[in-house]
Amino acid sequence: MPGEPGAQAPAPDVSGSPYKNLFVPLVVVPAAIVGAIALVYLFFGAINKREDASLADNLERVVSGGAGERTQAAFSMVVQLAENEEAKAKGKPPPWPIDASFLPKLREAWKKAPSDDPKIKLVLATMLAQLGDPDGVPNLIALLDVRDADDPDGMVRFNAVANLGAVGDERALDAVVDVLEHSSDAGLRSVAAIALQRMGGEKSRAALVGALEDGSFEVRANAALALAARGDPSGSSILRDMLDPAVYATEHERDKRKFAQARRVSESRAMAIQALSRLKRPEDRAAIARVAEKDDDLAVREAAMKALADWK
Repeated sequence: MPGEPGAQAPAPDVSGSPYKNLFVPLVVVPAAIVGAIALVYLFFGAINKREDASLADNLERVVSGGAGERTQAAFSMVVQLAENEEAKAKGKPPPWPIDASFLPKLREAWKKAPSDDPKIKLVLATMLAQLGDPDGVPNLIALLDVRDADDPDGMVRFNAVANLGAVGDERALDAVVDVLEHSSDAGLRSVAAIALQRMGGEKSRAALVGALEDGSFEVRANAALALAARGDPSGSSILRDMLDPAVYATEHERDKRKFAQARRVSESRAMAIQALSRLKRPEDRAAIARVAEKDDDLAVREAAMKALADWK
């Protein structure tokens, strides 16, 4: 995921991705979806700097500039809004003030954005949603219908789902459930499972429980993590499976591009420990205790020992 607001994100490493969607971690950290605007950093790894024009000036460049200028200006707006959010969290005034005319201009920019440039439309829709404009969520939902020809690697749709999850607006519930239940892209199904953790109600729960039977391990894992985040133990058996290094070895044997990095395995196992600890079930505590007692991965052992120490 992106770094601190205002920092330059490195270009994503998409080499050897086992997914049609290039931005799908093998198990995505649900807690990483904390703010919609930060997610679009992933689009701009190749841009080296942000120009210090105002938000309004950059928006004008998005509307009237050429393709390269639009992308640069969109990146600058993303950074500026992220810096505003960071300042807000620290109780400081925003470094990039937004006046009453900005949101109407942003809505108009969405309408004028070229239909064959969904990346720019994603940035504009995300900003509208982040700023609480009622058009933001419907615009993000509309991006789920982008044609394959305009989004060949699924990046726009992946980030639209992720941003809908970050916003947590239940107007998006039906659209996100539809992705989870019907998309042929395991990456999109995975991020839809994560997004649903912040959309309450029985419909989202039922979709997540159904995803526990998905053919993709990553989708099952993310559904189990999302359910645990909601306090639901329905995926606890999958979470316990996620503690076992052999599960990842099997997945790697099926596809050499999956779980090729030990770090990914370690992170996934630690997330499972955290999720099981959140549920506070006696049978899950025993599984964590076995990891804490003896495990070759010191980071995972540490996570297990911390979970046991915090168990109440």
